This record gives sequence, structure tokens and C-alpha cells, in this order.
Amino acid sequence: MPTRTRLAAALIPLLALSACSGGDDSENAETRASSACAAAEGELLAADSQEGEPTLEVPLPEGWETNTSMNSELIRLAVINPALTKDDFAPNIVVTAETSPADEQAAFDRQLAGLEQVAGTSEVTPERGEICGYSAWTLGYDLPAMGAIPVRPAEVQVIVVPHEDRSITYTMTAQSTAPVDPAFEEAVEEIFTGVQITD
Repeated sequence: MPTRTRLAAALIPLLALSACSGGDDSENAETRASSACAAAEGELLAADSQEGEPTLEVPLPEGWETNTSMNSELIRLAVINPALTKDDFAPNIVVTAETSPADEQAAFDRQLAGLEQVAGTSEVTPERGEICGYSAWTLGYDLPAMGAIPVRPAEVQVIVVPHEDRSITYTMTAQSTAPVDPAFEEAVEEIFTGVQITD
């Protein structure tokens, strides 16, 4: 199966996450982002952005490459590692972005509801933290089998960024077939922790 087909199949569950984002812009986002992002080394990849939106960049780990076949208003960036392909599935990390006037907790709750629907379970336990000074949540769940692609683990990071009179929710979804390769886990950690956001 071509890489594009594998990636398209992998991304189908993400399209269920068209519930929105939100938050109140209580302080200057540019000041907060420039001082609070963790240091990132090496090449940075910028996710596609609409006019006036913040810029989100992620590190590109060794062996990973971009795939733009699914880029859209929702899907802003996808990276894959063909060398780690297993069960005819290339591990991938996809970044989506959505806007909404809702507050940040409501934004996350709506994303969580979408994730639980995709996973077919309400037993998803998010862990709250911060990325670049913005509220962020990480969680894991299993994606159901899709054709020849088996049940597989997914790790998700949701970041809510207040922006003008709205917010933008970035959802980063990493998925690979089980058992998960340690090289994949290292790449996910590098990308998730190395996010850079500027307004």
C-alpha cells in the first residue's frame, strides 16, 4: 500500500475531532510564548497557518520526513518515519488546528469528547501541563483497527492558545503499531516537548 494511502487511512479518525477550541486572551501571547517555550535543537518545521494565526513549529527528528498529502484547513502538518513501518503502517505525528470563541477548558473538553468517541471509551485520563506557557493536556488511548491496519496506540497533546478574541486549539496526535518502537517514543517526546509557538 502506498505511503499516501497508509497515511490517509491513519488520519481518518482525526477528522472526527472537528469539535472546536477556545479560550480567553488574558495576556500578551507573544510575550508569553517567547519566554516560556522549551529549547529545541536542530531543524524546525512550521505547521501551515491561516492569516493572522500564531506560528507553531516542531523539531524534525532524524529519519522523519514531512507528508503534505492531507494538509488542509484542519490538518496543518504531518510527519512520518518510513524506516519504522510495520504492519504496512508508517508511524506518524499529525498536527491539527481549530478556532473557537469558547474558553480553554471548554475547548479541551470538546476535544476530549471527540477523542473518546474515536477511541470508543470514556476511560481516557488526561494529564494537564503547559507548553510555551499555554495550557496543554496529554493523553493516550488505542485507535480501533481500520482494514489491514491493526489496533494501535495513540498519544495526543492538546494545546490551547488564546489569540485576539478567540483561541486556537492545536492537537498533536502520534500513532504507531504495537509494540511501539523506542525510536518512535523518543521522536514523540522530542516533538511534543520541543513545540515552539509565536504570535
